[in-house]
Amino acid sequence: MIFRGKQVTGEKPEIQEEIQSRLPGPEWKAHYGTSGIAPDKRRGSPIVEMSLLLAECIQHGLRTIAFCNTRKLCELVTAYTRETLRCTAPHLADSLCVYRAGYRPEERRQIEAQLFGGQLRAVAATNALELGVDVGSLDVTLHMGFPGSVASLWQQAGRAGRREQVSLSIVLAFDSPLDQYFMRHPQQLFGRSIEHVQIDANNANVLQEHLACAAHELPLDEQVDVDFFGGALPAAVERLREIGQISRPARAELGQGQWLYSGRSAHPASGVSLRAIDPERFAIVNDASEEQIIEEIEESKAFYDIYDGAVYMFQGRTYLCTKLDLVKKVAHVRPADLKYYTKTRDFLDVHVIGSRIAYTMGPAAEAYPKTSASCAEALVTARWIGFHRIWQGSNVVFDTVDLFLPDAQFDTQAAYIRVPHSARKEVHQRGLPWREGLHGAGHALLNVIPLFMMCGPRDMATECDYPQAMRFRPERILVYDNNPGGIGLAKTAAPLFGVLLDRAYKLVAECPCEEPTGCPGCVQHPACPEYNVVLCKASALVILGAVLRAERHPDYMSGVREDGEGSCACGGSPGGAGSH
Repeated sequence: MIFRGKQVTGEKPEIQEEIQSRLPGPEWKAHYGTSGIAPDKRRGSPIVEMSLLLAECIQHGLRTIAFCNTRKLCELVTAYTRETLRCTAPHLADSLCVYRAGYRPEERRQIEAQLFGGQLRAVAATNALELGVDVGSLDVTLHMGFPGSVASLWQQAGRAGRREQVSLSIVLAFDSPLDQYFMRHPQQLFGRSIEHVQIDANNANVLQEHLACAAHELPLDEQVDVDFFGGALPAAVERLREIGQISRPARAELGQGQWLYSGRSAHPASGVSLRAIDPERFAIVNDASEEQIIEEIEESKAFYDIYDGAVYMFQGRTYLCTKLDLVKKVAHVRPADLKYYTKTRDFLDVHVIGSRIAYTMGPAAEAYPKTSASCAEALVTARWIGFHRIWQGSNVVFDTVDLFLPDAQFDTQAAYIRVPHSARKEVHQRGLPWREGLHGAGHALLNVIPLFMMCGPRDMATECDYPQAMRFRPERILVYDNNPGGIGLAKTAAPLFGVLLDRAYKLVAECPCEEPTGCPGCVQHPACPEYNVVLCKASALVILGAVLRAERHPDYMSGVREDGEGSCACGGSPGGAGSH
């Protein structure tokens, strides 16, 4: 169900216009419902719609959880809901807050108790509140976008209506292909079976932490425990030995192949996060409140949000980052009423370390066409070169500042397929840009992956170009697991490339938008780090068609029009792509 903002704002449509004007930039408007659609047919921003719905629920005394897919969306929804309530019901402006990962345990317990006891009427939450927490009896759940799996959606909706009470759940869709597919075919959503959980027990970071906990309980025996922990056990044991987490026992009765826990923590399990893989954290300290730690953020995500001069949001309020201590891993912030926001200037490199042809894995994958796609270990490097200060409302950049931060790297897994050389020739013959097409083809593939796998919009990523990019880019379409170490998503996606490419081609070809850069329904993606500015829909279609032709996909060949439009007269043999 999609609610238009004007349906829930009563007699004050100016509230919606004011909030809409304060969205934090054109990238948010492009991601959430405006780009690629004729102005007279555009819907309002789902962020604003969600805020207005939440404000309406609060004013009617309905205890509500508004589920959002990202932390920043939680903060924005909370901030805009408060703005609405200050205009319509000022006494309720502080009756909601944000609940998400990164908060200290005592803060989460306090929010849970306030929601359970009725002091809070609503929270905007990530999936951190999806399960494992008793928040009492709720009336409404709001869902901003499909959460990535039916299992998550039902779990979130089940938060309301307990103890046999009547409840309401509203799904507010983004303009992404998956969300709109379910809006057009709701029976596919409500009749869909619960997905299998995607777990990679050999994830190096996860395995290492759990082995330390296991060694704390019982001695590790490499010969025996390999049956439980798999072939990655010896390498993980060696890493734990190198950092002093385990050591050989001094007691003679224990076998030579056994290891005991020897780390500093008396309770290693308390240091293992169930909400994130990244073990390293940056603490965010409020200098205006006796250096209170207000939040912790994973190291792999820290530099996107905290750096000298960054505007940071916490509980719907803005803070200015005054100092980032890289040695102590502490960011110092202070409250600030600012009329601008900040956005980093950064780019990512994906270096493929090794490759192998992806073969089908099990009966489920054997039903799909064979593919020449490869699956490989990869190294992802993020580099931050500066940030912009941008006015709210007008979204005009008024200052650009250089940043000098260390690169961040993580190992993961990637799945990719070679693009035939003749595809570049055809793209140039048609007068289309090449890099923009590769970028769009990668987005299109990401957009259809959730139709076949249990995967959220930010669980996988692709190679995204930025406007000033001048470096060599391999001729490939690549997606990688966006979790350090990988959780098996790329391994699962690689054998499905044949059907994924076919669905991506049809997605782009059948999209009615006329914008050169496409729309959220075809080649734009909500998690694009470059805000979908380097895209070409027509070029992406040519490239996808060329890859399908090289794969000799029968469904593509039967769909080529006789006049040649959308086709590609290219050959080339399938094979793995090189690294860069």
